[in-house]
Amino acid sequence: MINWIEEHKLEIASNVEHAWNQRGNGQEIANEKITDMIYLFEQIDCNDEERRQQLCQLYSQKYEYFQDTVLLVQLVEEAVLDAVLKSNTHSVEKLSIFLKENYKNMHDIERSLFKEYEHSYKDAMNMQRIALKELSTPIIPILDKISVLPLVGTIDTTRAKLIIENVLEGVLKHKSEVLLIDITGVPVIDTMVTHHIIQAVKAVKLLGTTCIIVGIRPEIAQTIVSLGIDLDEFMTAGTLQRGVEEALRLTKRKISEV
Repeated sequence: MINWIEEHKLEIASNVEHAWNQRGNGQEIANEKITDMIYLFEQIDCNDEERRQQLCQLYSQKYEYFQDTVLLVQLVEEAVLDAVLKSNTHSVEKLSIFLKENYKNMHDIERSLFKEYEHSYKDAMNMQRIALKELSTPIIPILDKISVLPLVGTIDTTRAKLIIENVLEGVLKHKSEVLLIDITGVPVIDTMVTHHIIQAVKAVKLLGTTCIIVGIRPEIAQTIVSLGIDLDEFMTAGTLQRGVEEALRLTKRKISEV
């Protein structure tokens, strides 16, 4: 099959390009990508599964756009089979055997290729989740034993879970005795957001760390009171500066003028 595809490579590539122009929804495709895909199919006579997987892995790393690959695999399969059927180099019996054997081999290439894309997709998703976790709720140590958790933007259920996870990990990592949760950048404080913040405060308290909620604007204070939240459950401060001053007091330190 390798030699056969090599002999008909130009014909196959031309047919694939033509079919792509008809079915590619106006999207262009590089000739190099077609050539590389045909090269993959040249390896279908190879019984070395490890070699096949390596080639598919290299292809998936070079061409990350999976949607293009799905169509291209289909077009190359069609072009190869069409070229085989049009050739007069086989008797009917040999042609039947030839197609049966190599049709299976082409599907092996297809499965290996899609498997590599699946692995790449999962790896990318895991990396994105890690990045989201690190960026969405960063705990910043500002002084010895004092850290800040700045919350910015809307807090939904998924992010709230990340907040609690990061709070616990960050407090232990930085050995924080006082954690300032700054909600200045949270545009809306409703029942759900308040509940999640209180959950974070309670979780940190179990580790022996004191929480101070800072950045409580007048409208937020009014909302919290209207929701029936007992402010005695946690410490609050109007600004981050006031919160830092209180944190220094709790850690038996103070700011001295020089």
